[in-house]
Amino acid sequence: MSALPTADEDVKDHVSSAFLPENVAFNGSQEEVEKIVDAGPWGAVALAGLGVTVMLAIWFAFFIFVFLPRGAVG
Repeated sequence: MSALPTADEDVKDHVSSAFLPENVAFNGSQEEVEKIVDAGPWGAVALAGLGVTVMLAIWFAFFIFVFLPRGAVG
């Protein structure tokens, strides 16, 4: 994985963004990829935690400001 993929020279007339070097992902060496993967998906975990926290805050606000002031039903 240390070299960029090359396009076939026989298909120059075919228009595809995959043949442009700037549109092809370069992952680096195997060691670099393993280092990135070992770091883990902390951004996704933080985003999911933030989403759950916001949802619970909205639920508690709705419960406190809408349900509690109405009192018991019955």
